[in-house]
Amino acid sequence: MIIKERDNLDRVIFEVIFENSGALFAKEGLANFLAKTFKNRGTSKNPETKFLQKLDDNAIHLSVASGRETITFHMNFLKSKQNLALKLLKELLVNPNFSEKAFEKTKKEILSSIERKKSDFDYIASINLNKATFKETPLAYPIMGEKLEFSLEEVKNHYKNFFIKENMTFVIGGNFDEIDTNKFLELFPKGKKAKMPFFTPLKNEITEKKDTEQAYIYFNAPFNVDKKEHYKAKISSFILGAGGFGSKIMEEIRVKNGLAYSAYASNSFTNHATLLKGHMQTKIENQDFATQKLKKIILEFTKNGVNEEELIQAKNFLIGSEPLRNETLNQKLARKFNEYYNGYEKDYYKKELKLIENISLKELNEFIKNHNEINKLSFSIVTK
Repeated sequence: MIIKERDNLDRVIFEVIFENSGALFAKEGLANFLAKTFKNRGTSKNPETKFLQKLDDNAIHLSVASGRETITFHMNFLKSKQNLALKLLKELLVNPNFSEKAFEKTKKEILSSIERKKSDFDYIASINLNKATFKETPLAYPIMGEKLEFSLEEVKNHYKNFFIKENMTFVIGGNFDEIDTNKFLELFPKGKKAKMPFFTPLKNEITEKKDTEQAYIYFNAPFNVDKKEHYKAKISSFILGAGGFGSKIMEEIRVKNGLAYSAYASNSFTNHATLLKGHMQTKIENQDFATQKLKKIILEFTKNGVNEEELIQAKNFLIGSEPLRNETLNQKLARKFNEYYNGYEKDYYKKELKLIENISLKELNEFIKNHNEINKLSFSIVTK
């Protein structure tokens, strides 16, 4: 797939996205390790500083990141540097620096980052929630991993097995000369695209004690929504907890009861899991009451639905703020890619606004009452 969006500014965005190659398809931390190797270690011919200096000298920005599902190479450069930027990217893709020295250096850097995360209580509560609700699956560990128990040979094998023609998508934006993406495709072998797994969270609770003055409460629940009804889920979760002040969770948890500085819930819809998830932070002595209050709010939400005024306010915000979500080149490209990657029809987001505008109160409340699975809440708490 090739996704394009042109403008007249003198810069180009070019992405090569390897689908079905991220953390879900590798040993713990390995896909992230591979992405960091590409980003920081240069090529076998021009290792580390030599390669990075070429990028710097020509104002070419490169980032490489692994998600759960994909590994993405993102380049940003002036139009006048297009040929050089693409040449350097090809060199990197074909000749990554897989030396023992590079392996040990990347490993040391990532282990240092993992160590720093041990004092981030939000991070701990978040990863503990995945451990509890997705145990014995690839979702049970963070993308960067906690232990890096793999060899250089296994990193090379992941590159060999998942960097294939069938996994490649190109995203091109800005004021660019036409790019022959076949020149990138021919760098890689044919292969078989791995099947995307799907996970449903278990109902579970986990608590970890730390030297903290606050309780960090993270939660999730299954939210089994068909793609055709994602717009209904967007409206309902906005009213429930994604809309900030005015949302039911924020009003009850903070405004009326003063239990937390912030309380938030939103949808997380990916190809591998569909969830309602959120978090709040409260005083230690309030953590149990706040947790029970949250359960009650969501239960009443699925029983009673929403009222006309709440629906009107949600419509006004979601429709009115739409231009801000599709303003920059990066946003436009991301939206086009998401339509393709998540299986939406072309221009889905434009059609979604009409669906939001035309939905009736009865229709939305029927949807909410049909999804009482969001009451199967799991909690991860970091407390004193």
